[in-house]
Amino acid sequence: MNNDQPSGDFSVNSADYDDNEDGVSVSVRDDDDDSTSHNDNSSLGKAVNHNSVSAADRNSEEIKQLAARETSTIRCWRWLVLLLILVVGAGVAYGGHVFLSDQNEYHYKEGYNAFSSAVRDSSTFYVRNLHQASRNLVETITAYALLNNESFPFVTIDVFETIARHAREQSGMESLVYSPIVRDNDRQAWETYSVNHQGWIDQSMEQFKPSPSLVSSEVVEYDIMDPIFPSIYTWTTGDTRSPSAQMFSYAPYWHVSPLPSTTFFINANQMEQRFFDSSVFNAASIAREGVFTQIVDIGALAKDNLFGTDNHVAYHEQFLDNKLNVSSALSTPHAYLVEPVLSRVGDPTALVVGYLQGLVPFDRLLQNVLPEGVSGVYVVLQNNCAEQYTYILNGNKATFLGVGDLHDPNFDDTAKRIPLYEYINPTITSKVSGHCEYQFITYSSLEYSESVKSNLPATVVISVVVIFAFVALTFVLYDCFVQRRNNIVLDAATKSHAILSSLFPSNVRDRLYAEKAQSATPINAKGGVPSTLKSMLSSDQIGGAAGEAHADMGYKGKPIADLFTESTVLFADISGFTAWSSQREPAQVFTLLETLYRSFDEIAKRRRVFKVETIGDCYVAVTGVPEPQKDHAVIMCRFARDMLTSTRQLTKRLETSLGPDTGDLDMRVGIHSGPVTAGVLRGERSRFQLFGDTMNTASRTESTGVKGKIQLSQETAELLIAVGKAHWLSQREDKVIAKGKGEMTTYWLSLKKDNYAASSSGSESRQFDDNDIQEAARVDTESKEDTRAKALASEKTMRLVEWNCDVLLRLIKQINARRKSTSTTRTSLVAEEHKYTQSGKLVIDEVQEIIRLPDFDQSSKKDADVDSITIAPAVVDQLYDYVSNIAAMYRENHFHNFEHASHVTMSVTKLLSRIVAPSHIDSGEGSGKALHDHTYGITSDPLTQFACVFSALIHDVDHCGVPNAQLINEKAQIADYYQGKSVAEQNSVDIAWHLLMDESYTDLRKAIYSTNDELRRLRELVVNSVMATDIVDKELKTLRNKRWETAFSEAASDENSKDAIDRKATIVIEHLIQASDVSHTMQHWHIYRKWNERFFFECYQAWKEGRAAQDPSESWYKGEMGFYDFYIIPLAKKLKDCGVFGVSSDEYLNYAIRNRKEWEARGEEVVQEMVEKVHKELGLRALSEPSS
Repeated sequence: MNNDQPSGDFSVNSADYDDNEDGVSVSVRDDDDDSTSHNDNSSLGKAVNHNSVSAADRNSEEIKQLAARETSTIRCWRWLVLLLILVVGAGVAYGGHVFLSDQNEYHYKEGYNAFSSAVRDSSTFYVRNLHQASRNLVETITAYALLNNESFPFVTIDVFETIARHAREQSGMESLVYSPIVRDNDRQAWETYSVNHQGWIDQSMEQFKPSPSLVSSEVVEYDIMDPIFPSIYTWTTGDTRSPSAQMFSYAPYWHVSPLPSTTFFINANQMEQRFFDSSVFNAASIAREGVFTQIVDIGALAKDNLFGTDNHVAYHEQFLDNKLNVSSALSTPHAYLVEPVLSRVGDPTALVVGYLQGLVPFDRLLQNVLPEGVSGVYVVLQNNCAEQYTYILNGNKATFLGVGDLHDPNFDDTAKRIPLYEYINPTITSKVSGHCEYQFITYSSLEYSESVKSNLPATVVISVVVIFAFVALTFVLYDCFVQRRNNIVLDAATKSHAILSSLFPSNVRDRLYAEKAQSATPINAKGGVPSTLKSMLSSDQIGGAAGEAHADMGYKGKPIADLFTESTVLFADISGFTAWSSQREPAQVFTLLETLYRSFDEIAKRRRVFKVETIGDCYVAVTGVPEPQKDHAVIMCRFARDMLTSTRQLTKRLETSLGPDTGDLDMRVGIHSGPVTAGVLRGERSRFQLFGDTMNTASRTESTGVKGKIQLSQETAELLIAVGKAHWLSQREDKVIAKGKGEMTTYWLSLKKDNYAASSSGSESRQFDDNDIQEAARVDTESKEDTRAKALASEKTMRLVEWNCDVLLRLIKQINARRKSTSTTRTSLVAEEHKYTQSGKLVIDEVQEIIRLPDFDQSSKKDADVDSITIAPAVVDQLYDYVSNIAAMYRENHFHNFEHASHVTMSVTKLLSRIVAPSHIDSGEGSGKALHDHTYGITSDPLTQFACVFSALIHDVDHCGVPNAQLINEKAQIADYYQGKSVAEQNSVDIAWHLLMDESYTDLRKAIYSTNDELRRLRELVVNSVMATDIVDKELKTLRNKRWETAFSEAASDENSKDAIDRKATIVIEHLIQASDVSHTMQHWHIYRKWNERFFFECYQAWKEGRAAQDPSESWYKGEMGFYDFYIIPLAKKLKDCGVFGVSSDEYLNYAIRNRKEWEARGEEVVQEMVEKVHKELGLRALSEPSS
């Protein structure tokens, strides 16, 4: 611990200045609390007695007493009534909910049972019809044979199509097939018979009539010309047919209704068919009644041309209310009902002579069962052949869900079984094997439950809760009115205490309380705290009886003011802030100030420094006030050191978000020690303030200081020397001439560790990691100035790269947000991209008269929140790599360099952000269209804004540092290539565009544009914008002026066509980039001087190298005057005339006029200074070059 540090109980770990010659940092304790003992000469110090309870403590006790006056009996009754209301309300709500829920459950079960019964009744009815229709048809076949004296199997029914159609319409079967039983000994006779009697096919065609439910477009046109196969055959797959092997009996296809579109199937042996197990024929023969097959593959039937796909869909839909697609019609479960044909009518013992097969669609059984509005009843079709299929009933429609039992297992207890068979002899038929017995099982579901259960229980509960809540609220409000006066007093006192604590030091605040308690009218018999800040600070309240002598001056009471004989005052100003802020948006200015001031405030708290105020960018602080501190000068110097450290770290970090030159900002600090008068200056917005010559001297010390340094007055230096800190000081070589003070001897505070982030610098400094500190230390300890300059330049370039990436990335997010809201689909753009890189066309030939911007899309959804858009890491990496490469392609010119491109980019960004709507456009519906029209569509298209910023970034890539005319005179190869027109500009576009088209930036390009139209618009905007920066080319200039006149002349003022709007947008964008390219001429004088000097240096160096015909210094003064008169000011007026840039147009015009006047007055002197400076720079550079 250093011996010169006072002892005390306050300490913070901080890196002090080097107290030894070796420069080793020592951790010391800022033990300054001995200085907090009160100065006997200070009346303000006497006002506070720390050995007794202060006025603030007494007032706090008074506040607590006011809050605790309510008796315990009233408090108990209050809670009892509230509890009773809550209990009763909860009981009523619970009881009502239970009762109504039970009613809901009862109605749900009753409704479900009713609907299940409806399914049962409907299904039973249709099954009965199926069996009845098939029985009637087989009896008709038998009767027809007997009446015509025909013996089976040699029976042909000429009217089969007619009688079968009636059976189909009665039962809902899709098709009917009659197959006679042919014994092996009758096979040859049958084959001859079938060939001779195939004329029934033509008769069926004549009898065929579509069902009335079929629309004409679904009627099948028949044109069967092929004869039948002359033999009973086995049908395998496709068109393959081979005579059946010898069997005991056969069942060939014979009659079919409706008639298929081919004779291919006739004589196919049913006993060998592949669509279902043929054992079902044996089962039907034994049972002597109709039985079902397993589910058949209806898709295979249709595929093999038995009916044809389209025919099947048409026949399937004739009994359904809803239309099906082909896949649905072919996937729904179907089975054949096989009915035996007997040789005698009504005799179950008669010989089975054939079979009738009817194709049954099971969804036919579930149509028109439930009423509209009821949905979610599941029906599972199940048979004893291990097959399950699921339907869902929604209103009068049944939808097939798929194979298997797909109902919700949570509703197993709601199962209702419905048999789908009606046997004549159930005891016999059910025992016969070889056939399938079907049943429907109905289940409820969550969907059905929710559709039939009402919200009445919840509604009742909510109503009861609301009613009782209203009752409780009424009681609470009543109680609040009872407590209202006490709460008002408590709230006012608390707020006053908090506000006063924020405005004044604690001892000043306590004194205000004490004097108020003595002079103001008490709020009760015992006196009390003031009710509001106004009563505490108003002119007739502050003070006491001793102030009556001041009544004639308008104030009562004695002023609260004291003299502090030992204090140190600091004034700190941000050097370069005024010029920096002239280039920024207001939000960016406040971001910088808030960030820095917040850091300073944290440091001040840790260092026990009292912040007095901030005036613009000036920060004022004091030590030794209001609490005297013995080592006030040492504390203030440490505070100033931490301020500079924090400023340098924060400004460099902020440069990536606030743009170029932010990292160049630094503090200019002045410190002076001496007596000050401190107190509360009464009046409007009373506050604690300092007065006296010490304040003036501190201000002069700051204003005569140097950027990045801390200047101390003689008085402060002597205090440091007295406590052994002489090694902190270095006397300033020249005397300071301060206004009103004359010559002053001042000192610089040595900052050996100004790049070290002190641990006491507040929470802001904690944000920087060890790498930042080590890098800053490394830069600071570089021994060679040129190495240090290169390192700083490199760091600055990287910060500019990061800032440019941040600007472009946000625009890419906006592009993707717009793309998301309009559902834009990406198309292949390889050919279009190659068109611009391999066409051989000059860039200047691509300049457009009118660039087509997108129309306002009224139907598009609102753009997604930009912050919610996530850009792929690959895109971010490629963007950073691209901007880094662009930065590397800029040459090390004084003016045409990457820093200037970033400056232009910042101006473009600012102007785009200032594009505003006129005052008559209100926000709300339709405002988007109005803003789009007013700004010519620029604000509505993020890609247009991206193109403007991108053009600013790349507009001077690879600039040679000499004008185009010089390149032409030198007959440079690049000048010949571009035919002597806009050489540098065309070169910049080609280089930047070819780099963007490189395959390594594929993801980046996809993020920027996704369609041919977007690519075209980007290219045209970039070309027009960069070409607009060539203000020397007379042809381009003439074309731009002509377009401006066409777009903004009085004759075009009322023109609202698409061409007129896009023409205005095109010319506005070109003038935006032109203004940004020379924006330094329309900004603060210091900004103008900076870039004007750099441009002069570039031109002068070119002249010295023999690349210019004339010494620029000879015409620079008059040249700038003409530049302002004939280009800058007219350009600024055009920005204002187009009416879309808001206050920025006035700002640019005003700066242009002021700078022009300033140049007229001081320009010749400035030129002379620049000549001297460039001579010095060139001379030093020549000396540093090695001799040949």
